[in-house]
Amino acid sequence: MAAVALDQYLASVLKSNITDKNEVKLEAGNPDFDLFTIYLENHNTGIHRYRMDVSTILYVAKGTVTIKSGEKIIPMKSGNVLLLTENSIYEITKQTSDTVLAKLKFKPGFRYRKYFNDFSYKGSREMKVIKQIVDSLENEHALWLKNNQITRASQVMQHIIGGYLNNDIFIKALIQAELTVMLIISIRTQRMATPTNLDKTKFEKKSLNNYIDMHFADASLAEAAKYFGFNPNYFSNMVKAKTGKSFVDHVDERRMQEARELLAQPDLSLKEIIGRVGYSSKSFFYKKFNQYYHMTPAAMREELFRQANINLK
Repeated sequence: MAAVALDQYLASVLKSNITDKNEVKLEAGNPDFDLFTIYLENHNTGIHRYRMDVSTILYVAKGTVTIKSGEKIIPMKSGNVLLLTENSIYEITKQTSDTVLAKLKFKPGFRYRKYFNDFSYKGSREMKVIKQIVDSLENEHALWLKNNQITRASQVMQHIIGGYLNNDIFIKALIQAELTVMLIISIRTQRMATPTNLDKTKFEKKSLNNYIDMHFADASLAEAAKYFGFNPNYFSNMVKAKTGKSFVDHVDERRMQEARELLAQPDLSLKEIIGRVGYSSKSFFYKKFNQYYHMTPAAMREELFRQANINLK
């Protein structure tokens, strides 16, 4: 498949899609290909939010898309690439009508640290850059490569997707080599970018968000301050000053995200969900949920079931 026609082909796949799923799977040309699976982001209505259990690369083949990853807002344009770790959570907040967003979901066990450390030659400068990349991925769970559509790195990405769709010999070895080329070119042309407008807060290299991910159900300001090594009042003021939100706001936001994830599971009652996310009052949970999502938990559950084609009637 010619690289110049790839975006038109992918757009036609989306246009002909008749499912209401958030992602459209592209079948590999070789059924034995086992490096990753490619999906396209659908243009259906509803909430497009994902919790990744595998490493993933997002590539904008056409158009623009806005992604929220953790506490970052990432406005991606055609040619941009976003590396996400297996622990990342992201949401598609906006995409244009002509956007084609491809997702390369790696098989379980793929780790960026090992991948980058396997680059064949590493002098002191290379090691410094690799450390920067790996630290960014491990701390932020994302790395943004701001290539554009006409750069060589973007053209290599198109060739990778085209190779996945075809059934040529040695395709896995070729794609692995091309991934390395794409990443090295992006790094050498200094197209790495850190989304800073909603950057995560770190305290002594410990991520506040990672802490809340682990403790949101029973999080307290006093325990969090102790964990990070600060006086509670100082810690509270520092979180507010550096993030614009209080510690409680951060916890409530994480609880709301988890509540939405649990509402998608039909075997869990609302009472169980409220307990799991750390609330003791049903009315308080309803108030917080409506403030965050502008709908009731029941309405959200109905929408999630509709997206997943679950009919309990």
